[in-house]
Parts: sequence; structure tokens; C-alpha cells
Amino acid sequence: MNITVATALGLAATLLAFACTLPQLAKLVRGRSAAGISVAALANSTISGIAWTVYGIVEGEPWVALPAFVALPATAGALVLAWRDGGNRSRMWLPAVWLAVILTATAVVPLVGAVPITVVLGGSVALLITPAAITAWRSHDVSGIAASGWVFLVFDALLCGAYGVIADVDANVLYGITATLGAAAILTRISLPAHVHARLVPLPAGIDPDVQREDLSLAA
Repeated sequence: MNITVATALGLAATLLAFACTLPQLAKLVRGRSAAGISVAALANSTISGIAWTVYGIVEGEPWVALPAFVALPATAGALVLAWRDGGNRSRMWLPAVWLAVILTATAVVPLVGAVPITVVLGGSVALLITPAAITAWRSHDVSGIAASGWVFLVFDALLCGAYGVIADVDANVLYGITATLGAAAILTRISLPAHVHARLVPLPAGIDPDVQREDLSLAA
């Protein structure tokens, strides 16, 4: 059986796409804490996953559709649990706007071609990463965030980007660049010691920068 480089990259990206969604779901199931998690980011990611799946099917690109499809169940599950467990619900207008942007870009394809939907989907991961990063950097407690999921995302983004270069799928290249930079921003926040973050984002009056995680969750 002759397996091309593009097929190998697509298969690896599919496996990683599935793997990178599991840590956050598992952490929410076990810990029942959504501290530092953006509900809007998970909603955006769920919408994007559906859009990527449809895009891959329409374009006849199974290795574009499959990574998005296998990631959907865990992403949607994490969305439900984050909502239940008190995740950050700010910017909840974003998912509605994002859905409208995707539908508009799809509707104009017969008129202007695939460029708008390619750009929209290529940057779609920003709608997961931007609210997630803002919430994480503003939160003093990020104990609910699964760091391993973001590490997996970096590797998945690199594989998707490489597949995009080889298979000439521009949306994948844009996704790879955006996801890598965004995941790095969130991992940087997670790695910051509490006292360092407290200097960047001051704690409410009366709370010691060296307090324990349980106390920080009250200030998040």
C-alpha cells in the first residue's frame, strides 16, 4: 500500500485533532471546575468544526473534513460542561456573529469564489483562541484549563499547516499559523507563577499575591 506524504500528514492531523480535544473534556468531567475557561471560545470552536467539516466534504478533501469532524464531540461536550460549571460567559455575542460571518462567506461563493470562505475558515481558530486567551490572561485562577490540550493543538496546527502546503489548501496554512501563535499565548499564561501574573493583572484589594489556588478562584 502506497501512502503519500499528504495522506500521512492528514492521518496524523486527524489523530491529533481528536487527542487535543480530550484533555479539556476530561478535566471538566473530573474536576467540575471551569475556572479560566471561555464558554464563547468553545461555542466558536464548535461552530468552526461544523463549518470545516462541510468545507472539506464540499472541496473533496477528506483530510480537511476528518480532523474537524472527530474533534466535534469532545468540543461540544466541553462547551456543555463549561456552561454548567460556571465558565466565563462574557462575549457570548461572538458565536452568533461568527455563525453569521460563516454563512455570509458561504453565500457569496457563487458570486466571488472561494476566497472569502477560505480566509474566514483559515482564521477561524482565532475565534477559539482570542476569547480563550483574553479570559485566561484576565483570570487569576486558570486551574480549569487543560494545558495538554493546547500543547496538542500546537502539534496539530503544525501538521495541518504542512498538509495545507503540500496539498495546496490555503485555509489549512492560515489555520496552522494562527493556531500555533494563539496556543503559545495561552500556554505562556498557564506557565506564569501566580505572583508574576498578579503583578501584570492586579488582584482585588485585600488578596495576597501568594494566596492558594482556592482563594484565587474567588478573585478570578
